[in-house]
Amino acid sequence: ISVDFDGMSDGEKVEDLERQVMLWKNRYEDAMAKMGQNPYPEGMPAIPFTPIPPNSGHDDVIANPKKTREELENEETYGVDEHIVSILHAASVEIDKELAEQLPTWDDVVSLYGEKPIISGLETCEPYRQAVKPADRMIGPAGMFNTGTNLLFELMKVNCDIKEAHTKHREPRRNGMRWQAPWGKHNPPTTHRFQNVAKAWGTGIKQDDFMPVVLIKDPYSWMGSQCRHKYTTFWGHDDEHCPNLIRWRITEEDVPSIVRVKFALVMKTYESLLDMWNKWYEEWHDQTFPHLTTRFEDLLFHGEEVTRVACECVGGDFTNNFQYVEDSAKPATNGIHKGANGLVKAMLQYGDPEKRLVGFTDRDRRYASKAVNTELMRKYAYSAPPLPT
Repeated sequence: ISVDFDGMSDGEKVEDLERQVMLWKNRYEDAMAKMGQNPYPEGMPAIPFTPIPPNSGHDDVIANPKKTREELENEETYGVDEHIVSILHAASVEIDKELAEQLPTWDDVVSLYGEKPIISGLETCEPYRQAVKPADRMIGPAGMFNTGTNLLFELMKVNCDIKEAHTKHREPRRNGMRWQAPWGKHNPPTTHRFQNVAKAWGTGIKQDDFMPVVLIKDPYSWMGSQCRHKYTTFWGHDDEHCPNLIRWRITEEDVPSIVRVKFALVMKTYESLLDMWNKWYEEWHDQTFPHLTTRFEDLLFHGEEVTRVACECVGGDFTNNFQYVEDSAKPATNGIHKGANGLVKAMLQYGDPEKRLVGFTDRDRRYASKAVNTELMRKYAYSAPPLPT
């Protein structure tokens, strides 16, 4: 508690106590996770992760860029591929020699993700538009932790507009662009759609009027993201042993490191972090209601096309002046998102093939090659990394 606690106003005291509660909660969860134990055993109330929407209570406006797109196009780009240049200029990012030397090549990007974005579920757009009146249409993200859901919201918010939704007064911009699925963007659909109302942006929303855009990330990169930002995912690991798919302390046999995850309504247990990825996206793969699925990596490298397709899916008007969000789309209010990647940092992280397997042991890699859902890998064009020699 702060030294000058007694001199604070009641509101300041509440805020200070809330910070202390969150601090000790995180310390407890980290300590239990390092021991590979469930921090919320049977009978003990678990605390689900409640995402905090950016700019609660008001809307934000992207600041005017320092230089226009036209001005940037007249500047030196130091040999950076035109695809990468186009993305950075859409985000009003100036390219200097130092940045140019660090950026991935387009060949690197293509080697990891192919030349074109992948968007599945387009055949459900027309049935959705027929079933939902224009004024009632809404679209927004769903996805596992660390898959770019906030980034998708920011891109849709500033580049897409469902004009008929202006009368509904639902969103700050009244444009039908929602921050998350009304049942909670990280929650599995089978156990939460029509059964849970998200605390943020969920109240008063007719859930089948909402078109989810499900975001998926390369499982190997995603596991690295989980090591940096674990949310309410608990498993035995530490900074030096992560993702720790196979328990590193046990050497005489390969024992997967069990993962426990607290969603809004259920606590789920998985064989490993990779099993969590498999099961979550297998469940979405089986859903028959209208929804789109696209890759996080396509938001980075094909953001304009993905945003346009999603916008047109629900009958929205797409901008003729696409803006990319360069800064991290995640609010830095609770410590969970500290260090989260902005556009440039994300390009450096996810466009570099050498960073894909950072932290994986040979045993982790062998396990992953056998345990990963190969159908999902093929569908979303994620290549299997070579086995260790």
